[in-house]
Order: sequence, then structure tokens, then C-alpha cells
Amino acid sequence: MRDTVKRGHIAAGVVTLLAGLGLGLGLGLTVSAGASAGAATAAGSPRQVVLNCEMTAQTMPGSYVLACADDGAGLQRRHWTSWPSQLASGYGTEYENDCQPNCAEGHLRHYRALVMLWGSGTVSGHLAERRYTEVTIVYPAARPPVCEVVNGKVVATYPVTQTFPAR
Repeated sequence: MRDTVKRGHIAAGVVTLLAGLGLGLGLGLTVSAGASAGAATAAGSPRQVVLNCEMTAQTMPGSYVLACADDGAGLQRRHWTSWPSQLASGYGTEYENDCQPNCAEGHLRHYRALVMLWGSGTVSGHLAERRYTEVTIVYPAARPPVCEVVNGKVVATYPVTQTFPAR
């Protein structure tokens, strides 16, 4: 099955998930994240985190680097609308280096983005923490190009969603 077909199914699933959560595709989200990250964890339940490039646990980070090797892609100006153990959601901006004419001389492009953190994993040496394992980004407006090979040619596609592993 072609990768773009799979992404289409993922996009439909994410849109259905967002609609079910009442988030919609606009940036006027109304769900409150609570007074603090600690408000989302009940007594005895593990703290939910996402790991940064240094493998340090973060709760509701304002920015998150997707490409640790060169900081060529990431999330910034994050506003979290929820941070429960099943699915954290928020909105802000994704940046990506366009690598034109090459990555060293490229320019950062910015895209409005809805972000979901999901999946569950352990945090080495920290029994009281669980980490999100996946990052899904939904683009409600302009979308970054994703290059793939179709019939032997490299073509740019512009998917509505992209999913990346979280550290």
C-alpha cells in the first residue's frame, strides 16, 4: 500500500478523533489544560511527559524539536489544551527548514499546526513517569511538502497530517 494512501486513512482517523473530542480544525480551541500539569495527574498515577532531544522529561513544553540532529524541524509557540495520559492536544506553529538551495543555506518555513501526543511508553529510571511515544500534526491551512518517490520520480505531496515518533 502506498504511503500516501496510509496517510489518507490516518488523516481521516485524526479528523474523526478531533471531532469526537470537540476540537475541530480551527485554532479557537476551548478545552482547558487546567491550572498546572500536576492537575492532570491524580494521586498515585504516573506523571505524563514527552522527552526532549537530551532525553529529559518535559511536561507541556512551549517548544519541541522534531529533528534533533540539526534542529531542522520542530514545534514552537505551543499552547496545550489538554494533557491527560491518553492524548495530549494543543496548537501553535511547526517550523521546517526548506533546504533550498541546500539545508545549510535553507530558510525556516512556518505552518499553523494542531498537535496530538499519544501512545504510552516507560521512562528509563523513572517509575513515576509515562511518556508519549507518537506526535501527530494536523495542518489546518498551508502544509509543508513531503517528498516521496512515485513511479521512479521524486514528487512533493502536501499531506493534511504527519506522524512522527516521540523520543
